[in-house]
Amino acid sequence: MLALALAALSLGAPGAGAATRTVAPCTWSFFGDPRAVAHGDRVFTGCIDATGRVRLERYDLGSGRRRLITLFRGLEADDHNNPSLVFFRSRLFAFASEHAGYVYPADRDSRMEYRVSRRAYGAGRAWGPTRRVPLPRGCGLGYTYPNPVVAGRRLHLFMRGPCWNPYFTSSADGRRWSRARTLVLGPPSAGDRIRPYAKYDAAPDGSILMTFSDGHPGQYENSLYYMRFKAGRFYKADGSVIGTLRDLPFRLGELDVVQRYSARAGRAQPADITWDASGAPVIVYTSRVGFDEDFRHARWDGERWVTRLVAPAGSGEGLFGYRNGGITFDHADPRTVALSRVIDGRYEIELRRTPDGGRTWAASQLTRDSTVLNFRPVFPRGLADPARRVVVYVSGTASSFRRYDTEVKMRVEPAVTP
Repeated sequence: MLALALAALSLGAPGAGAATRTVAPCTWSFFGDPRAVAHGDRVFTGCIDATGRVRLERYDLGSGRRRLITLFRGLEADDHNNPSLVFFRSRLFAFASEHAGYVYPADRDSRMEYRVSRRAYGAGRAWGPTRRVPLPRGCGLGYTYPNPVVAGRRLHLFMRGPCWNPYFTSSADGRRWSRARTLVLGPPSAGDRIRPYAKYDAAPDGSILMTFSDGHPGQYENSLYYMRFKAGRFYKADGSVIGTLRDLPFRLGELDVVQRYSARAGRAQPADITWDASGAPVIVYTSRVGFDEDFRHARWDGERWVTRLVAPAGSGEGLFGYRNGGITFDHADPRTVALSRVIDGRYEIELRRTPDGGRTWAASQLTRDSTVLNFRPVFPRGLADPARRVVVYVSGTASSFRRYDTEVKMRVEPAVTP
């Protein structure tokens, strides 16, 4: 009880001094990250609107000034087409692609495009021309879910590849790209619609952390997997080597198993991954058991993966087939997560914080008594302001990934010293 009380104090009183504002009338998906980044007091948020325009807002937390621009046009109304943002060599990069696969013509000219700010840290209005990452056609299913990650002196771009498997390339200068490679393969003999889902993040030691599922929990009995990449080698959490770049692609069974599927454990799907203050990899994910889903937290304790419940996520299919509204870490302080779950029949945004590595969690509800969906919250990456806490999320109505009447909201409130 004492631990819960201390955690509740560290979250602060919900709503005290808080302000919620609209970024833009648009949306985003679960698996393209980062969706919002920060440098100093400036927060940059990207999203896709209902006409297929990719929007980017720059918001100054100190002055309240904002600037909203269109980065890409004509990408179709589809939440998969939201931009992913990253700072590299002091410039802001924005990546976006048209969603492609069985829903769309298989012979479409799928592409991964990006633009780069002309001024340091995206401070100005001017952006460079649209560029295309050179990628092969592969199986012809196209690309989606860009995940740019900076590790060392290279910019790595992970994505779902042309055969629907995790795929990546990298660049030392943001213009010339290495040969794209398939990272892992989905389950053998599982059918061509089964595709792994993935999350990535950079660690302070120059590693890149990765977590995967076999497929979508609505289609496959998923386990959850982990591996780490550094200096051309891939590792399990215990430091054992899985292989090198020459050994790609790996089968998922060669990776660390964080949660193995069983009827009791459920079907896992990754939601976020990062590195905690002690230097241990931590993962938040969902697990589907029957009609219900839970949010869970996994941490490597030096010998094994320890998984614990964060909160029940909900049941039914109120969010066009999804049974949860998403969960993410505050990457500046992974003791805190933001999540969307069903509370009194509504999808609401909630913060949860653990003082003890996931054993106990205290909750602070950010939205309540809502008449619309509130889902897919994120903390802007790179924002480490001890005086403020910022959560960005989607709010509105949506009947599918292509039909939505939503806004991206930003909630800014005073943070409380842990």
